[in-house]
Amino acid sequence: MPVFDRMEFPRKYKLKDSLLILALLAIGFGIWLNNSSQRKITEQVLISDIRIENSGSQFIELSYQVENRLSKDQELRILVRVYDAKGAELASAMYMAEFPAKSLQRYTKMLDKLNRSLEEGEIPARAEVSIYTRKVF
Repeated sequence: MPVFDRMEFPRKYKLKDSLLILALLAIGFGIWLNNSSQRKITEQVLISDIRIENSGSQFIELSYQVENRLSKDQELRILVRVYDAKGAELASAMYMAEFPAKSLQRYTKMLDKLNRSLEEGEIPARAEVSIYTRKVF
């Protein structure tokens, strides 16, 4: 009976130190590139004039103005938070919104899932609308 020599499967090769350093540099460059592009977007897309238009015991309606100074359309994650007079969070929402290039527009958002219902005569004290940025480090 013939004897067959089998090769080791899967064959394991160690990465050379130079390839490992190159991979780490590429990962570091990717993280830096992501952070700088996120920073550029937050500097050029401005959110202002945040108002609480209407509120009831089960809903809050916000309006805000967005100025996109960039030369291309942006689709961004928007984070909305509403607080009461004591500083407790009443409602929050995250959603995707599209902003046309070189524009200044007014947007509205209806928050109908509250952390607690508003009491009789209670109104929300303040609202925050911001661009949600992913951060690696």
